[in-house]
Amino acid sequence: MIDDAAVLIPAYQPCGRLAGLVSELRRDFSRILVVDDGSTEGRDVIDSLGVEIVTHPRNMGKGAALRTGISAILERWPDISGAVTADADGQHLAKDIVRVAKRLVEDASHGTVRLVLGVRRIGREAPFKSRFANEWTRILFRFFAGYAASDTQTGLRGIPAALFERVASLPGDRYDFETRMLVDAKGHPSLPVEIPIETIYIDGNKSSHFRPFADTLSTQGALWGAGLRRIFAGGARK
Repeated sequence: MIDDAAVLIPAYQPCGRLAGLVSELRRDFSRILVVDDGSTEGRDVIDSLGVEIVTHPRNMGKGAALRTGISAILERWPDISGAVTADADGQHLAKDIVRVAKRLVEDASHGTVRLVLGVRRIGREAPFKSRFANEWTRILFRFFAGYAASDTQTGLRGIPAALFERVASLPGDRYDFETRMLVDAKGHPSLPVEIPIETIYIDGNKSSHFRPFADTLSTQGALWGAGLRRIFAGGARK
């Protein structure tokens, strides 16, 4: 049983796969928190989970749900090493969530402060919207953020407790929040470490709430903003 890390799952209109995932995770984790991001469907699934639940009165976006969850974990379990974020739609296997959590706890035991990223191999078998978003954002990310990340859109992340307040203070209410989290990692004590995970797409990833145009635009906006800040900061130092 992993008692030193919590699992944080933002959920919006969840299906039965969330219940299956939580059931598996309860074998390994004693601390699981689900943020219901204003769901109008799937409430029966959420109510059946038997874990800690925080509810938004309306849909506020994945970034807002993650911030709410991080703040709730910090308040409820202030003694843990960190939290692992995972998606509610079945894209992340319980065994991969466990692997990320174990690395997070191991890092904490050595005093290492960094994000732990569960990264997918996104090949031609992946849905176009996922392949397009990740490939384009990855190119921009390396240019603007100043370091390389092989999967900038992964929702499976280990966040050390030492970074909770810093991460929760980042702007962005949708998927751009996750991009800002990675950009901000340039200022962490150590850059993120990547752990390969299985790539799973169910029914062409139809259950994903990612909007290819709008959300790709917002994540790119976060990267352009980071790039401009780096340029002006560099000019100011000359």
